[in-house]
Amino acid sequence: MRCPKRRVHWALALMTVWLSLPWALQACELVLTEHRSGIFLMRLPLNSMLPAADIAFTHSVLGTPVLDRYVWRSEPQGWRAHLIEERFEGEGYGLPTQAAAGERLERYGSGSRLLLNRVVDPLVVLPLPAQSMRIVLPDQREFLLSHLSLKSIEMRAENCPMP
Repeated sequence: MRCPKRRVHWALALMTVWLSLPWALQACELVLTEHRSGIFLMRLPLNSMLPAADIAFTHSVLGTPVLDRYVWRSEPQGWRAHLIEERFEGEGYGLPTQAAAGERLERYGSGSRLLLNRVVDPLVVLPLPAQSMRIVLPDQREFLLSHLSLKSIEMRAENCPMP
């Protein structure tokens, strides 16, 4: 018969080793800070297999919805944001009218979407209250950015495992 105390000691030893591993302590997260000052604002969980989030806002001139879809990819420079899709309605300032080389512009519902792969590093936004700019996570939770800061906000992926 084995000693129960020995099993407890083994379990504690294994747990100590497991918790000391970097991946056990840190989760893949989207970290938001004020761009110039670096003041911490918020951490949001990301899927460690495919770090992604959307930025949704109201177009400042047209008053129509815009959604920018981002994924973070590990590169030699670190984790970098890639704009992979932009959905929008109407035509106007700052909205694409044609696709560039390697991009595709197509109809999407009552609007359009641009499919692309553009590195945005650093990813910085100015959350003007009138635009209702917000982060939308894949589980559809939304976070209004103007409630965090009225200054430019930098977003970066941290603690994500290397692919």
